[in-house]
Amino acid sequence: MLIASPNPTLLRHLDEDLIAQAASIDIRSGVVWIETDDGRAFLQHLVESTRNHEQIRVAFAQLDAPPQELIQRSLLSTTLQTVADQLEQDELASSELEYEVRYQPIVRLSNRSVVGFEALLRARLGNEVLTAENLIARANKGGWLADLDQLGRQLAVRGVGPWLGAGLLFLNMMAPDGTFDLAAARRTIRQAEDIGLDPDQIVLETAERNRYVDIDLAAAQLNKLRNSGVRIAIDDVGDGYSSLRVATSFKPDVLKLAGHLIAALPSEESKAIIKAVVELAHETGAWVVAENVETEAQAAALAQLDVDWGQGILFGRPQTLDAG
Repeated sequence: MLIASPNPTLLRHLDEDLIAQAASIDIRSGVVWIETDDGRAFLQHLVESTRNHEQIRVAFAQLDAPPQELIQRSLLSTTLQTVADQLEQDELASSELEYEVRYQPIVRLSNRSVVGFEALLRARLGNEVLTAENLIARANKGGWLADLDQLGRQLAVRGVGPWLGAGLLFLNMMAPDGTFDLAAARRTIRQAEDIGLDPDQIVLETAERNRYVDIDLAAAQLNKLRNSGVRIAIDDVGDGYSSLRVATSFKPDVLKLAGHLIAALPSEESKAIIKAVVELAHETGAWVVAENVETEAQAAALAQLDVDWGQGILFGRPQTLDAG
């Protein structure tokens, strides 16, 4: 591999280790040409030893390419910052993560009976535990968010055991490019049916933060999934006007209240928003779930506001459950 830079100052960034990796270094017409047997390792070292990636541009050429082609390729150079970003994406995608699914109970506030569980994907990278937010950020940066979305549901269904009974299984569903992957969602439904679950036990949960390309298109996609027998839930309802628009457009079976509303109880503002969401849901036959319930006082206030179900550490922490 030949690495070329139209910026001779590149030489100032070549420490002794980098120079040792180069088969040859040459400067012609203000361009630094570096021949190396392992271009990727050389680039990785260059990225790690350089302070300002934007100041350096690099181009790549095969050793057996004719001189004119080498010159043309050097003109199609890119910044070292772009190379650094790509190397990081590759590393994120190839990291060996150990995944696990934890299930958190959802209960009726009236009698604390369990109505279902939400599946929450977690992962370990060495000694580091990655939350769902960490995983999503990592996958988004690495370009494998759609893969993570499908993997989370696949592992969640695979981990279901007799403990679910006739209860509901809440599975998160993202829209990585602003639309839903119907084929992937239908694979989830088939997988659930294969282990004996009825489609109406599956609750596909999505949220406003997906940044849909077209709300009407997303609503039409969810309606197609609903025709398969599954239920639809909207997360973080009450977290601004846009989430209410999503809630009304998607016509969900379940509305999940934004966690900050529960944390703010017993404030009058929070109670007013919760009351409005409950009225909206019950008028359309939907259930309302309060997430992040931590205290008996919160549970009592939510029950008085006619919230149907609760989820949070008061009722049980997310935990791994035996699928046997």
